[in-house]
Amino acid sequence: MVSVEYFESQEPPSYVGQIVMQPNNSMTWQATQYFLLTLIAISMTMATLFLFKGYWMILPFSVLEMSVLCACFYYIVRRNQTLEVVRFGADEVVIEIGRRAPESRYVWKRFFTKVMVHPPRHPWYPSRIALRYRGEEHEIGKFLTAEDKQRLLSEIRRMIAVADSCQLQR
Repeated sequence: MVSVEYFESQEPPSYVGQIVMQPNNSMTWQATQYFLLTLIAISMTMATLFLFKGYWMILPFSVLEMSVLCACFYYIVRRNQTLEVVRFGADEVVIEIGRRAPESRYVWKRFFTKVMVHPPRHPWYPSRIALRYRGEEHEIGKFLTAEDKQRLLSEIRRMIAVADSCQLQR
């Protein structure tokens, strides 16, 4: 998902706007917990029934299976909470990546920052969008769909045009 916010012009303009990208998170953490609890209840009920029939070896493997499933769901939900924020200013580009607070931050001079669009390796893969600054390259929106990446490119072009007009006003 791509959302764009333009800031009102200030004297002197610091940032003209920001683009916020986040993965498609179709299931909230609470919905995931309900789903996991339902699966655990069904699995443990069946394992307990087999335990009463004398097949006690099913219970440890059922617990192990549910533990691995919970760990996988936790990893997926945690990864889907990642946000990427790209701020454009008249003089700089700021990239922030994190979940609740920025875990990594890149501040680059806008004049030396290039937008790179790498073609896909295969026709059914989306293209890659990266920002490059003096040899250092960082891919943005790697979790976006092809349509979202096209929107991201058009919004980056528009944001650069607005930042250029702010640069000319200085």
